Amino acid sequence: MNAMLRGEEGLKLALGRVPSGLYAVGAVHEGRRMGMLCSFVEQAGFEPPMISIALGADRPLRVVLERGELFSVNILGTEDKALLAAFASGREEDPFAAFALVENGHGLPELAGALAWLACRARGSVAAGDHVVYVAEVVEGCLHREVGEPMIRVRKNGLSY
Repeated sequence: MNAMLRGEEGLKLALGRVPSGLYAVGAVHEGRRMGMLCSFVEQAGFEPPMISIALGADRPLRVVLERGELFSVNILGTEDKALLAAFASGREEDPFAAFALVENGHGLPELAGALAWLACRARGSVAAGDHVVYVAEVVEGCLHREVGEPMIRVRKNGLSY
């Protein structure tokens, strides 16, 4: 039988076992496309359809959510390793530029290679430590592939990325 771990080490390991998906979140702000990799996204309601999304307090994409502007959530599939790598780099330049995009009625970045896509608008927020948690209404969605599973992440350390 393995020994139980408590304290900070036990907390870090236990919290890391909370699974999350991986998402390429994007928007257009002042004519410039912006995007980032996000793992803190969860469905939060049915009517209207809602999600919760947590962004680090220092993330540039927060300005879009704070203003109630539309943003996109590209749901990555298990086979979308190239998409994951581009968004995980954290580069300042447009991470969407290297990939085929689907035009939509909102002018939002929609990755043709993603498993699915959502267009969302933040409806409220709360400060949560080093992140801000937003509740957002999903105004449109598109399933790009009927076959495939969403990419799931389980951290080794639940106290950092």
